[in-house]
Amino acid sequence: MYSFILCSAVALLLGFSGTFIDWWPWYWAIVFTVILFVACWIVVTRRISAQLQPAMSRFQQQAQAGHLDGAMQTLESMLPWGKWVPLLTGQLQAQMGMLAWYDHKKDKALQLLEKSSLRAPDARLLLACILHNKGDTARALTVLQTASIVNKKHPLLHNTWAWILHRTERSDEAQKVLADFCKRMPDDAPSKDNLLRLQNRTRMNMGAFDMQWYALGLENPPQTMGQMRRAPKGFREPPKGRG
Repeated sequence: MYSFILCSAVALLLGFSGTFIDWWPWYWAIVFTVILFVACWIVVTRRISAQLQPAMSRFQQQAQAGHLDGAMQTLESMLPWGKWVPLLTGQLQAQMGMLAWYDHKKDKALQLLEKSSLRAPDARLLLACILHNKGDTARALTVLQTASIVNKKHPLLHNTWAWILHRTERSDEAQKVLADFCKRMPDDAPSKDNLLRLQNRTRMNMGAFDMQWYALGLENPPQTMGQMRRAPKGFREPPKGRG
């Protein structure tokens, strides 16, 4: 990571230079090095944020306007900054993967979602649902289980995990997933309701998650909801006929 290397080099150079010329003892050099590293890190991250913010704003505007190709190009232009910003590459690939999926570029989307960060729960959730729909349920469950370790308070992720388990006749495991989640999030009403449904051996109700659930493609929305917006929040539905 370039930013970490740069900050470490500057802090070590300045912190221990005083020791080499007998300005302060070695233990003060350690203290100064830590302080200088933090100060350098703040300066570097602020400079990088100032560079990234215009591009991120442009991406949001393009996505909301339905200019998906332009939005994808904007995200791709930010990828080189991943060498400077920790976790940025995985977050960008998550956004790119979701964008490609809702632009009907399924092969590209799958490749990008596979590389997405574990800290991008919506992308990992979409990846798991795609794998489940393709018949690779075992891998889909592995993706959800791994993502849940990092995203312990994501209701839709845990409910989807339980939903797939229940659909594959693993109701006891589904109950445990939701029971553990409800211990962490006792005020989450949809999760509590679904846990009760599982305990009563009835079908889970995912409708409480509205479009976020139906956009995953595991269930069709009720006809009373009208035409579903297939894109995630912040995106317009892409024009029909695009492949």
